[in-house]
Amino acid sequence: MQYLIEKLEEHKYIYFIRTNFEETTPEDLFFAHPESINMLYTFATVLVVDSTYKTNMYKMPLFETVSVTSTNMTYYVAFAFLAFEKEGNFTWVMEMLVALLSSKLNMPNVVVIDRDNAMMNDVSKVLPETAALLCCFHIGKNVKVKCITNCRVKPKPKDVKVDGKEVKEMNASDIVNNITRA
Repeated sequence: MQYLIEKLEEHKYIYFIRTNFEETTPEDLFFAHPESINMLYTFATVLVVDSTYKTNMYKMPLFETVSVTSTNMTYYVAFAFLAFEKEGNFTWVMEMLVALLSSKLNMPNVVVIDRDNAMMNDVSKVLPETAALLCCFHIGKNVKVKCITNCRVKPKPKDVKVDGKEVKEMNASDIVNNITRA
C-alpha cells in the first residue's frame, strides 16, 4: 500500500487514508485524479458507484465511482480500496466523495447503485436529497437468476388459442430472454 501512496503523491492525486483505531495500519484508501475532480465539478448530476469483491492481490474490495458528461461520455471520478464491504466503509467513501465537491450546489441528483443494502443506506444517509436508483444491469441479472431457478414452464398443447390467437410453446430460457429484453 505504501508504494501505491508514493505513486499517488508522485502523480498529484488527491487521496485520503482511514486507519485502524487501535493501530496506525491503513484500512481504507480513497483517491481521485485532479482532472477527474474538475470534471466532477462540472458534471456531478449522476454518479454510478459499485464495488468489486476482492479481485486484487491484496483481497481488498475496490470501490469505483463513475459519472457521465453532457455528451454521454463516462469518466472515472474516484476509487477506494476498502478493508471491508460494510456500511461504515461505504459511509466513509461517500463522505470523501462529498468532500470533493465544492458546495451543496454541486451535489449529485442521482446515484446509481446495485442492490447492496449497506450502500443503499449510505447514499440516503450521506446524500439525503439525492435519489438512489438501482442499476439496470444488476436488476436484469437478478431477474434472470430468479426466473431460471423459480420458473417452471409446463408445455401447453400446440393448438391452444388465447384471445383468438394461437399460443406458441416456450421453454424457460425463451421466457427469461423475453423478460430481460423488455
